[in-house]
Amino acid sequence: MFKTPREKNILKQGLIIFAVLAGIYIFFLSPFLREGRSIIDEELERKISDMKRFITLTGTVPSKESFAKMEKEKNSLEEKFSDLVDFVDPKKARLSEKNAEAGLYFIEKLHSTMKKFESDSAAKGVKLPENLGFGDGLPKDNMVPVLLRQLEIIEFVVEILLKNGGSDVYALKPLKSIENIEPVSKKLFYTELPIQISIKTGTKTLMNLLLELKNASPVISVKELHVKSIEPDSGDVEISLVLSSFMVAREEK
Repeated sequence: MFKTPREKNILKQGLIIFAVLAGIYIFFLSPFLREGRSIIDEELERKISDMKRFITLTGTVPSKESFAKMEKEKNSLEEKFSDLVDFVDPKKARLSEKNAEAGLYFIEKLHSTMKKFESDSAAKGVKLPENLGFGDGLPKDNMVPVLLRQLEIIEFVVEILLKNGGSDVYALKPLKSIENIEPVSKKLFYTELPIQISIKTGTKTLMNLLLELKNASPVISVKELHVKSIEPDSGDVEISLVLSSFMVAREEK
């Protein structure tokens, strides 16, 4: 077919060039192209998910203009939501990833808190439940972030009662956390971390406590307040409160 040396040489050079280009594609371009396709696929899935959410909420298919508007509004809401999350559930209040043995960390934190309150409670005449309402056992590591946030509520309340003095704390009881699911995506949205507290205190101390709770940061919500008894002569009241802090689900980067 190729009779002359020149033709054979051209064919040989062509095969070499083809082999070099094939090698460049296989070893250099192909991984980047695959990664590019992966990014495109992820973006496409996100767009489809946003469109499904829009259809679910409105019952209509979005136009190009409404979809662009929805995208802009979504970005704005995400920024506002991020600021709100940092206010309600600051990262500094989370358990450090460096603590490999989270259960031991919590026990040490609990004992340190109890020791801090011991001398002040005796001096101010404030009675506190044993272990501040937490059990003696070593908690599972996955429960520690919740327990730490509940301990923060107890610390906050006890410090206010110690500052005012003359209160009896009958019960401190960490309640089961409540997970709230986002209705459209069905993903975990936030977790409510309630604590039940029963105390006998003066009306002035109670008002100070409620005012401090109103201004607390991170946020502490007063979910329930029940007045059990009032002593007109002394002005003391016996109340039961359910207080909650919150942990907001954060998207993994």
